[in-house]
Amino acid sequence: MSSATATACHIGTVASRRLRAAALIVALLVHPASPAQVADDAAAAARASLGRVRALRLERPGDGLLVYYQAVAHMMLGERDAALGELKTLVGRRLGIVPARGTGFDSLWDDAEFQALRDRLAADEVRTPNAPVAFRLNEARLLPEGIAFDPVGKRYYLGSLAQRKVVVTDGRGPARDFSQPADKLDTVLGLTVDAPGRALFAVSTNGFEDSAKIERRNAVLRYDLRNGRLVSRHDAPAAKQLNDVAVAPDGTLYATDSEASSLFRMRPGESVLTPFGTPAAARGANGIAAAPNGALFVTLTTGIGRIDPSDGAVKRLDQPDSVVTGGIDGLYWYRGDLVGVQNSTNPGRVIRIRLDPEGQRIVGLTVLQSHHHPEFAEPTTGAIVGRAIQVLANTHVGHYQPDGTVQDPETLRPTAVIAVPLGP
Repeated sequence: MSSATATACHIGTVASRRLRAAALIVALLVHPASPAQVADDAAAAARASLGRVRALRLERPGDGLLVYYQAVAHMMLGERDAALGELKTLVGRRLGIVPARGTGFDSLWDDAEFQALRDRLAADEVRTPNAPVAFRLNEARLLPEGIAFDPVGKRYYLGSLAQRKVVVTDGRGPARDFSQPADKLDTVLGLTVDAPGRALFAVSTNGFEDSAKIERRNAVLRYDLRNGRLVSRHDAPAAKQLNDVAVAPDGTLYATDSEASSLFRMRPGESVLTPFGTPAAARGANGIAAAPNGALFVTLTTGIGRIDPSDGAVKRLDQPDSVVTGGIDGLYWYRGDLVGVQNSTNPGRVIRIRLDPEGQRIVGLTVLQSHHHPEFAEPTTGAIVGRAIQVLANTHVGHYQPDGTVQDPETLRPTAVIAVPLGP
């Protein structure tokens, strides 16, 4: 999703959902600054970002993702040679880091040396077979960011940015509107189905839009899947831009706030989402997943965090230097592992993240779908159905602008959902 202009201050743009904006990627590594501060001195913000990345590299010298972020910071400062020098050190490491448009390197896109380097990084990743297209939607201007599956009703629910609604399809026939205009949805981001509770939860926010300067709105809406009706609206008055949502086994609802790098929670019996944990403790908070045993995980700028459900404390999971788990959008639990749709350190890929038996450490990573898939155009999220994850392959969310318009709508393709096998 995107608003690459004023990227450092637009942490809450749709681009932040993907973490694709250049300054955003690194700005999330430093202590949050107000939009005015960033706008007044973008160079100072970039230098602060660079300093933060360098400090993290002292702690984790083998972390290739930090090398990439340092290259982005150099580009923010206009330091081409330094940026390319950092990227060159990633060649041969097979980390799956491949610069994409909108991540800070656009000014180099026609630079022969940069493109040759990018080609070498892309060649490092083994190409997986192209997952089949499960179904397509007819509407090219839907710009869906979130998808959820109801295993009881056997239906898919997709949320639209541009059209501010939720649609439903069985994957065989055309999609139809599920939400109603009277629901007063803003842009729809994360979706999740609570199958036992027969409910669909949808994140509605204007946090990344110009309209938020006048009135900021963040809420999670609950729909009854038995009759399709809106049951309740749960506001988050303290939020800046809600993003994704998950329901724990005990019925507690958790949501991420990407602009504030924070978490929100609503326990059973409550009606309002309130801050959970230390503010700004989950830098780059985006996708969130709940395990059957109650364990909670959240995507961070630099990896995966485990959330303590008692107090909201977030601990980044240790991982080998041979894997990159930062820049993940959608995150899902599957048979003791995590599955992520990664889209800021790469044009888009789907990965399975192996955890230790206690879920306290990342021990490995398998690429389920490499970035080569011909349908990929800003993949964001997915829904696990059986032994596959159905991924929104071409969301075109970067075309959505803060003023509510869609850039270059004639270039958009109808939404394709691909079925990526998850393995055993």
